[in-house]
Amino acid sequence: MKKEFVRTENDKRFRTAVEQKLQRAAFESDLLAVHGRAGDGKTRTLLNWASAVNAVMITGHPSWTVRRMMVELADKLGIVVKGDWEHAVGEQIAADETPVVVDEAGFALRDNAACLEALRSITDKSGTLLVIVVMERDMARLRQFDQITSRATLCPFHASTLADVKAACDQLAEVTIAPDLVERIWRDSSARMRLVVEGIGMAERVAKATGKSAVTAADLASFPLCEDFNRSKTVPRSQRGVA
Repeated sequence: MKKEFVRTENDKRFRTAVEQKLQRAAFESDLLAVHGRAGDGKTRTLLNWASAVNAVMITGHPSWTVRRMMVELADKLGIVVKGDWEHAVGEQIAADETPVVVDEAGFALRDNAACLEALRSITDKSGTLLVIVVMERDMARLRQFDQITSRATLCPFHASTLADVKAACDQLAEVTIAPDLVERIWRDSSARMRLVVEGIGMAERVAKATGKSAVTAADLASFPLCEDFNRSKTVPRSQRGVA
């Protein structure tokens, strides 16, 4: 499978939201909340954007405290944790105008969203963009913190369109995937881009095994696509991969 980034409708929506944020009038409004289902391509999209604009990206986890989060942020920025290192973090973000991205930001909502408040304090002062990525199920909790959401622009990630899936098949597959198989991948994946990629991988494996350079829905009629989605219905969440 090719290593390319697919420009989906969600990616376009996100980049439009970023541009609108950069044209803001108030520094303290520089918060963008990306939200959606697991597997809709949030992390992949943010990684691509963060790399392009030299943003610093950190990922929340259950054991996060403000200090642990700040240590991770300092490490990403190449700042040694000694002396007045926390002040140095804020100074470097401001000096370089570095956007900050927090993936799995639902974990930053613990302890009255102390981690997000610490980050917001830094980015508010510097006027830099803070992007948080949360699962749809975390939105109700996020809305409890009016001091955060009142400053935020919401950017929803929707189910992938059929055109998104066709673009992914055209760009990523090293074989030709027929339109009827594109439609099946779209349907069987529940339009989740992460599982679309799984479906493309299965199509490539079948093509290789049968010596074909192009595959149709009939070629994969006896093969399950997007097995991760079916397995996720029975495997405990703690044992699954993250979105």
